[in-house]
Amino acid sequence: MEITRDGEYEEFQTFSDRGSAESLCSLLEFEGVPSYVESRAHEMQFVVCVLKQLAHRARWIVAQLPPTDEELDFLATGKLPGQQDK
Repeated sequence: MEITRDGEYEEFQTFSDRGSAESLCSLLEFEGVPSYVESRAHEMQFVVCVLKQLAHRARWIVAQLPPTDEELDFLATGKLPGQQDK
């Protein structure tokens, strides 16, 4: 059974393992960017393809840095670094 995809897709990122490609695909799908993994067995590569009209959003999502430890502490406690209890 062939899966139909509406719209034009483009290659976004290439990985040497399926797990990494599937992880990125899941993140992009969660963020609202339609995507899929294409296997290229002869090259031993897995390519994440994204909907062409949302490729800019996919690049933005991937470019976001993970939060720092200080940011995570603030989110967990509501206190800025160095802020004392009153």
